[in-house]
Amino acid sequence: MFRLVAIFVYLGSIIAVLLTGGLISSVLALYPVSHLSSFGPVVPAVSQTHAAWLPAAPMMGWAVAAVSVFAGGLLWRSQRAVTCKLQVALLIGALNYFFALFFTTTLLVAYFYLPKVANAA
Repeated sequence: MFRLVAIFVYLGSIIAVLLTGGLISSVLALYPVSHLSSFGPVVPAVSQTHAAWLPAAPMMGWAVAAVSVFAGGLLWRSQRAVTCKLQVALLIGALNYFFALFFTTTLLVAYFYLPKVANAA
């Protein structure tokens, strides 16, 4: 049972990273960088900084997913005990979920929350 849960967490986290990249690209298509100044004249430096690298987030998501699949393949072929393999698979899954949450939170905070707070809108 624990093996099945670990495999679902691992595979689900790879899917989450890939879906997050698609979500970010679709939101950035709807709200370009000019959206940051739509709340008022003040655009926080944090928002500008994140707006510079967020368009590359889908590519970073694909890279994280590819590294995770490669690490999973190495893990599958290793000679370690099954419990060790499961723990490493869960760790990879947790890191993937962290990256997915980080990209999504950065998008929400940098594109929508901070410009609105900076202009008291």
